Amino acid sequence: MPTVLREDGFEVRIYTFDHPPLHVHVAKAGAIARIDLSTHAATEIAGTISDRDVKRAEHLVARHAKHLKEQWTNIHDGD
Repeated sequence: MPTVLREDGFEVRIYTFDHPPLHVHVAKAGAIARIDLSTHAATEIAGTISDRDVKRAEHLVARHAKHLKEQWTNIHDGD
């Protein structure tokens, strides 16, 4: 599970044996939000995280969407 971005206390991870659709897992303080790379919306949340931090994570993913999509494709090449 490579961490592909760290910013403002968030860690963006892409799991190596994950599945489409393209998405990332954003961790902060023990909570993890799965965020879709097409819509930049959280689709699942595990743990306790404030609504404000979910929005911050969504905006972080939106700002870096091109890079994150490239990373997802590189990690899952051949899937």
